[in-house]
Amino acid sequence: MMEKLQGLFDSDDIEVITIDGRSVRGRIDNLRSTQPFSRPAVKITGPDGKITKILFADIKEVINHGKR
Repeated sequence: MMEKLQGLFDSDDIEVITIDGRSVRGRIDNLRSTQPFSRPAVKITGPDGKITKILFADIKEVINHGKR
């Protein structure tokens, strides 16, 4: 999952769909995979500036809407 998300780091329009059906759209703000005492997660900044943290284990699908 980390490799896929790193490839999308420059995109301003990605969508992450979680296993419980939530959908978060925006840009990747931060990737965290090797911090001690934390679980691997990605932070997405939405168009309204809200930051949402999603654990890698909860990600079902990642869509890049910014690709041409």
